Amino acid sequence: MSRVELAAGVVQGTVAVDGVEVRYFDSSPEYVAGEHDRDPIVLVHGTGGSTKAHYGFAFPLLAARQRVVALDFAQPVPTGGTLTLEHLEAQVAAVIEEVLPGRAVTLVGYSLGAVVAATVAARHSELVRNLVLVAGWMKTDTQQELRNKVWRRLREEGSSALSEYMAFCAFGGPFLAARTFEELAPAFAAFGPNGFGDLQMELNRAIDISDLVPAIKATTLVIGCTHDQMVPKRHSKALFGSIPDARYTEIESGHAVVAERPAQLVQVIDQFIEEPSRHAAGAIVPTARP
Repeated sequence: MSRVELAAGVVQGTVAVDGVEVRYFDSSPEYVAGEHDRDPIVLVHGTGGSTKAHYGFAFPLLAARQRVVALDFAQPVPTGGTLTLEHLEAQVAAVIEEVLPGRAVTLVGYSLGAVVAATVAARHSELVRNLVLVAGWMKTDTQQELRNKVWRRLREEGSSALSEYMAFCAFGGPFLAARTFEELAPAFAAFGPNGFGDLQMELNRAIDISDLVPAIKATTLVIGCTHDQMVPKRHSKALFGSIPDARYTEIESGHAVVAERPAQLVQVIDQFIEEPSRHAAGAIVPTARP
């Protein structure tokens, strides 16, 4: 495990997992936890993302109240040109065990990161005390597969429309309607594809953790996004209904809630962490308003 200090006291380090180095960021590497302190948060990003891309806003705000660790998925050593859920699960578990030994954490996953976080919570219950699943899903359905097929065809053709298609799918209708193409230009640029992203998209086609989810023991908050076209909120509701100790809330956003409503997302997560069992299992939590 190697570490190098970054600006503002955040430390970047790496953990070796299955022959690759997984990069992580730690807000308080020298912090000694007190008896009544909050559990540390571990952030897991989504498809094609990174700590900076998906949690650049949330990381420092959450770090004001507790220790925060985030990781960037690493492409595993070639295994027939595929990426498995087990690869990503191992990376998250290894970072928790190396960076936060002996600490149960609050694990937060977004999109594909929510799928990975749910898998870690189900298979490594000793590591995860609280769980937050944002815009996640249990099993890829036909609507998702159709979107993925269109994405793959545009990718294979090298179409310049790919980034616009991704933005169309990622952002909610109300968000897009309120902006011009010029205002959306940075978003188009951010959706540039790469080889590791391709592997993640291929993995998205094969997700099915239906048998694992009921084994999750962590106190859980499931967050659905009202205008989500990538992972419609029915998937979040299915997670909510399958996890024994879960409660559910929604944010009026498209799938890209980390960009559309990051402050509200932080507020919802913070309120849950303050008292995870404030709302009973099975509760529909009123939407928090910043």
